[in-house]
Amino acid sequence: MFCFSLLSRENKQIDSESSDLVFADGAMPSVTTDQQGTLYMLFVKGNGLFYSTSLDKGLNFSTAEFIDSIKDVIAVAGRGPQINCTKTGLNILALDKGGNIYSYTEEQNKDWIKRGRVNDIPDVAKEGFLSVATKDDSLYAVWLDLRKDGRNKIVGSLSADAGKTWQKNKIIYQSPSGSVCECCKPSVVFGEKGITVMFRNNLNNFRDLYIISSTDGGVNFSKEEKLGNGTWKLNACPMDGGGLKYNSSGDLQTIWRRADTLYTAAPGTQEKMIGKGKNCEIENVGEQFAYTWIENGNVVCALPGNKKINIGEGTFPFLISTSKDSFICIWQHNNNIYRKLISL
Repeated sequence: MFCFSLLSRENKQIDSESSDLVFADGAMPSVTTDQQGTLYMLFVKGNGLFYSTSLDKGLNFSTAEFIDSIKDVIAVAGRGPQINCTKTGLNILALDKGGNIYSYTEEQNKDWIKRGRVNDIPDVAKEGFLSVATKDDSLYAVWLDLRKDGRNKIVGSLSADAGKTWQKNKIIYQSPSGSVCECCKPSVVFGEKGITVMFRNNLNNFRDLYIISSTDGGVNFSKEEKLGNGTWKLNACPMDGGGLKYNSSGDLQTIWRRADTLYTAAPGTQEKMIGKGKNCEIENVGEQFAYTWIENGNVVCALPGNKKINIGEGTFPFLISTSKDSFICIWQHNNNIYRKLISL
């Protein structure tokens, strides 16, 4: 994966070395990186989309630049725009409260271009939960979708040109009970063999995590496979979707919540308890995995070797690897955006 570093732009730096605060008055940060290690952060302020870059693995970020304004943009409770780096440039997907997903692209030395709507039926992504995976110039987006019957199902779409155009949407899973878990965010990754999607199902109020995979670019998907051996019956939605990643050897790992406990599991294996909390995420750091979640109002990170660190108050943390043995955690607290650089 390659993405152009924005070296031609003003590179006024915000010094974050002595403080974890990166931006005040910002919501729902999303971060991506390129092969050169440049970080690109996207966040929302009001109805505006803003982004910033870091050339030193997250130690400093440039002054935030305005991209566009979207009426009633969604940026709350784990819902928010996503930024991703493709082979030829940056892509942003952003949702509005009407239930529509919009795609933006930026190529070298060009302004951001609003490309159009990703969902091919209007007003169907009202829950606002979206995930995106990238590989070269391909992006695959998945979201909760109300089309046809007004019940949430997992729908996906592929872009083969770095987000300029999007293919016809495909319903990739619909629960036989009528709806998947009504407000849990799905996750998606590209692996060597194709696309893997993870989602929380609702089968007669059993709220367990499942994965489905495609080896043909999202045309067909495998039968769903439940993660872990236990189960969770709950007559409500926990609003907690978990995450999944491949490591550098191609091994898939997942993290998710059952009741107040967090588990990790590879497909087809017994789950392993990793902690107590909610809103968990995972990142591959070389051959290993790092995790983050919220525990008693604090952001915690779990490193290989069962080391856990508390990095401060906040919500909805996001991890991204900066080297084979380090990563950065980005999170939100009181409408401010914070970061912590962590080494294994």
